[in-house]
Amino acid sequence: MSEFLLEIGCEEIPARMLPEGIAALREGLTTALYNAGLTHGRIDSHGTPRRLMVSVEDLAPQQPDCIEERRGPAVEKAFDAAGQPTKAALGFARSCGLSMAQLSQEMTPKGSYLVARIPRPGRSAREILIDSIPGLIQNLPWPKTMRWGTGSFRFVRPIHGLVALLDGEILVVDLEGIQSGDQVAGHRFLAPGYQRVTGLYHYMDLLATAKVILDLQAREHVIRTGAERLAAQVGGRPLIDPGLLTENACLTEWPVPLRGTYDAKYLDIPHEVLTTSMQHHQKYFPVVDANNTLLPCFILVANMEVPDPEVLIRGNQRVLRARLEDAAFYWKVDRETPLADRRDSLKQVVFQAKLGTLWQKSLRLETLASQLAAQVAPATLPNVQTAAQLAKCDLITGMVGEFPELQGIMGGYYARAASLDPEIATAIADHYRPQGAADSLPGTMAGRLLAIADKLDTLVGCFGISLVPSGTKDPFALRRAALGIIRIILEGAGATHGHNSASQGIRINLRPWIQIACTGYNTHGEKLALDPVTITQELLAFFMGRLRAHLKAEGIDHDLIDAVTALDLDDLFDIVQRVQALKTFKERPSYTALVAANKRIVNILRQCDPQSTHAVLANDTGSVTLGNSAEQGLREAVENLESVVATHATQGDYHAALDVLAGLREPVDRFFDDILVMDPNPAVRQQRVNLLAKVRNMFNQVADVSHLILPEIRHNNA
Repeated sequence: MSEFLLEIGCEEIPARMLPEGIAALREGLTTALYNAGLTHGRIDSHGTPRRLMVSVEDLAPQQPDCIEERRGPAVEKAFDAAGQPTKAALGFARSCGLSMAQLSQEMTPKGSYLVARIPRPGRSAREILIDSIPGLIQNLPWPKTMRWGTGSFRFVRPIHGLVALLDGEILVVDLEGIQSGDQVAGHRFLAPGYQRVTGLYHYMDLLATAKVILDLQAREHVIRTGAERLAAQVGGRPLIDPGLLTENACLTEWPVPLRGTYDAKYLDIPHEVLTTSMQHHQKYFPVVDANNTLLPCFILVANMEVPDPEVLIRGNQRVLRARLEDAAFYWKVDRETPLADRRDSLKQVVFQAKLGTLWQKSLRLETLASQLAAQVAPATLPNVQTAAQLAKCDLITGMVGEFPELQGIMGGYYARAASLDPEIATAIADHYRPQGAADSLPGTMAGRLLAIADKLDTLVGCFGISLVPSGTKDPFALRRAALGIIRIILEGAGATHGHNSASQGIRINLRPWIQIACTGYNTHGEKLALDPVTITQELLAFFMGRLRAHLKAEGIDHDLIDAVTALDLDDLFDIVQRVQALKTFKERPSYTALVAANKRIVNILRQCDPQSTHAVLANDTGSVTLGNSAEQGLREAVENLESVVATHATQGDYHAALDVLAGLREPVDRFFDDILVMDPNPAVRQQRVNLLAKVRNMFNQVADVSHLILPEIRHNNA
């Protein structure tokens, strides 16, 4: 068995792209070996800013030999009347490199044909790898690539070297003038120059000696443990964001954590400003004490060891001090102008070229949020209205101009500085949340209603000008906005002011609120290109798609979701309650029989004239004699349970409604066993169809269970 090593040496790969590049290189080589039929053992891939590598152990030296089978002309056309081979047969044998005697005949459903079986020796791993390496490198799916020099080859950054070894021997590969070899670069500063490598394990040892930690997780471990050790020396702990930890590991080959300090006077600035400056701008780890209070120090990660670390520390301290000086200035100056006095300035700021200004968005937000509050939580109305008026005013402050990540958060601080109601300040600070699946919801009902209104206004505006997500492109984060509304609606009654309870969620019907938001653009903003009906239809479908993804992520089967969304509902909380009831119902013994019966009912009703069915439903008096006890039994069961199911469904108790509907199993089974629905007598047939329509309508008060997948079908699909 063989050992293969490939390293691509290049200029610094952007940190955000490195992890995906490492994974893509491993997946690409795995696919290439699989397609080539080369068996192998472990495949490892690693990367640093200046290199990507992949290795294979226990690689088969060549493909297995195989027999290639080709089908030629039909036997009747391969030989003439005298039994001699025709030109077609001779040409087929010649194309296969065989004689006529080496061909065989094979009977197929279409007749007898000439068949050639050609032995093919397996290609060597060396040949396959030499052919595969250029495509493997070129096809790595980087978000952005570049050309350099006079060549046309594209890669994430210019390639300076290529190492390709099979059992220590160089595989000769040419990438537009870049020749493969066996020379590996060490750390740019700590071990400059190139050294010869003879194999995989020699390569690993050599890089460790050359001050390169090849494994990304190993570099993360060095950074984490070093940061924790340095923070503990001052009685604190580092705030280690996983994304920032990975980013620092992707920026370094030989990470060296160091501790810097800053003047304690800056602790008077809101802590979000300090952490944003350190984490987002400088890639530092803030340090907090046991009470999560910031300490005047930070952890930086250098990419090299130096004789005097204080030189690096002082340089980073100077950079951070300049940023914090700016922040302290803006914190002082911004508070001199109340948020309310800034609202007029929003007229000068464009929200979106086709959707008007931030001033117009502010007016729409005030109207929509106030109407939401009046319906959902009237006690919050005054604070919601004020918060909506001021929500966007911090966008024109110096602090948010310098630190855009703090939009909303700084508005909350400035509202508190103006002695506004704490609920108003919290609503302003929270109204952009949640900004992702892991982000928390706004902490108050006022904040949640303001967040719904803000996100819904953006969604309606973008859909109204056909600015909708496509593929991986979502420049206005509309998927995140829709998911944020979904999460607030489903979880949103936890912060209630006299509202029902957390179990009730926030109960709103999306359809009318989308239409109200459309009206807001006609009143305060540019006219939308699409009409409200189209916007409502497209946006509801978008919401249902995001809700479906949200529920699937929580382990809900897609057919349960489809059964409820088929009813064209627009109360998201109500939809989820129905789905949860169906999930429980699926565990009942009667589930399979009732779902099968509903599917049968749907098929029968499709064969009938809908208008005729509806007419009988409206005027059903039971005038036709019920001569069969099974039919009579089902009718009585429907009459006894119909109002009970309706009451439970109206109250939103779908578990109870399905419990009652489970009682229909026996009479439905007996009905289908004993009754011919399509009776020759039209009146009898229509009455039976009508009875089945009532059964279907009873189930439809919870869900269209005909969309559910029966267990045996689900098993077969799996």
